[in-house]
Amino acid sequence: MRIALATFAVALLIGPAAAQIGGMNLLDNDRKKSQEEIDKEKAIDEAYKSAMKKVPDQKKATNDPWADVRGMSESKAQKQTRSGPSSQSK
Repeated sequence: MRIALATFAVALLIGPAAAQIGGMNLLDNDRKKSQEEIDKEKAIDEAYKSAMKKVPDQKKATNDPWADVRGMSESKAQKQTRSGPSSQSK
């Protein structure tokens, strides 16, 4: 019984290890592309690049995700009271 259990445990450990070796490839990477396929891919790439040029840059002034919740205009007094008592009051 122990031998069967040990064999089963080893088989469970060998399965994932064998999968990492990668002996079988289902993709056909060695196939040469025809001129028609190359032209089609080039047209797709050019269409993508031209579409990306049309999209405006959407940069924010700050990188603060809570800026809309807190509000953009806070006075220094508000910031100072939130940060706690300063060293001047001691």
